[in-house]
Amino acid sequence: MLALPLRFGGFSSELIQSYAPVFRSLGFEPAAGGILSGGPLGSSVGTSLTGESEEAAARASQAAAAAVEPGSMISLFLVRGDLNLNADCTVTLRQGNQVYACGHRLLLAGPSEIPFAPSSVLATVSSLASSFKLDAPLDAVAGSIRQDRFAAIYGVLGEKAGLIPVRLHLDSTLNTQSDYNFELVRDPFLSPFLLNLAVVSTLSASERMVGPSTLEIKGKFSLSSGDSIDIDDVVSAEMNTAGGAGLAVAAPLSYVLASGFPDLSVQGVDLSIVAVNELRQASIEQVWSTKSEVRPGDRIDVMAVLRTPSGESVTTKIPVTIPDSITDKNLSLEVGSGSTINALENRLTSLATPPRDVRQLVRALNRMRRNNRVYALLMAPQRSLVIQGDEYPSPPPSLVQTLMADPGASGSVVFSGSSVVGDFETKASPYMIRGEKTLLLKVGGGS
Repeated sequence: MLALPLRFGGFSSELIQSYAPVFRSLGFEPAAGGILSGGPLGSSVGTSLTGESEEAAARASQAAAAAVEPGSMISLFLVRGDLNLNADCTVTLRQGNQVYACGHRLLLAGPSEIPFAPSSVLATVSSLASSFKLDAPLDAVAGSIRQDRFAAIYGVLGEKAGLIPVRLHLDSTLNTQSDYNFELVRDPFLSPFLLNLAVVSTLSASERMVGPSTLEIKGKFSLSSGDSIDIDDVVSAEMNTAGGAGLAVAAPLSYVLASGFPDLSVQGVDLSIVAVNELRQASIEQVWSTKSEVRPGDRIDVMAVLRTPSGESVTTKIPVTIPDSITDKNLSLEVGSGSTINALENRLTSLATPPRDVRQLVRALNRMRRNNRVYALLMAPQRSLVIQGDEYPSPPPSLVQTLMADPGASGSVVFSGSSVVGDFETKASPYMIRGEKTLLLKVGGGS
């Protein structure tokens, strides 16, 4: 099978080269400097079409559809706007408004939603290694690819593909501000990967890839349910900080698109990134509490000392409340960074438990631990259980016995030997925090 040409516009050549092995493994042949149309598709990036504009767009779409015929070229838009990424293909057959192209699979993804437009071939470049064509797609979209199968891809002329509009604002270390507007194809596999690629590309255009660097990321994902997933994080490293930022924003998108809820879609992504040319990491060096012996209902302060690379000490306070229902004689307080607390919770609770509805998914994503906070989990040495994604600490023994005796119920229950009876965190800080400490608390009698 011949590799499909993949045209990049607005991406740096260094980035294309670094990602080229990934694209080749997917069956594409990356090429920089393609001639690409430059505007967002339709009106989904921050504007709305008037009636006259809608009529003009409809006429342009009809003209584009008329140009699609067997033997002609079409371009499939994966990214469109200030950044462009499209794959070129040859039309095999047209039956009415139905189009078959490529003569082989794209990604073999099955049901798809990819906009396409006719493309004019400007020149054919002959090569003993790999000949290729230079082409320029039309601005007007002719239709949408609906199926990606082994023998061909199938599209429908006149249909519109749902895309994900992305707005990215960057405050650069060059004392400049840049705004990027583009759209991504809506696909559980491609969308997170392309968002990651786009974020890294915009950052690598002005920020250092080697040397101390910190990126403060804020933003949100707007969902069709009316909910939003908030992004508020800090990534700091000596090398490839942009890669960490790309992963930080791509991970929530991947969870949403892979959730499988049929009526859930991402309506927009808004991101704001501030870049600083310095290392802002801090390690948890010491932890203590204002009381070593507590009583049910007590409110104590836990102090965490953070050590920066320059040797500076920063003290942060975590207010902790001891639940009134505590009957244990000893408690442990796990104080750590977002990554260490995430790892601890993953050991306590099975990751295989899928969310049962959109609200639970949104709540779980908004509760994901960030790099720029210190977290504290108050742990009791009692069994807990998780039912359909919700945790129930210290359940009554009668309930545990009932669930264990019922084979149907016990199969959907996850048990743990510890219970999280309190979950606390500090306010956001300008540092990327690392490390973990454990405090042991003795519980006295009630007052």
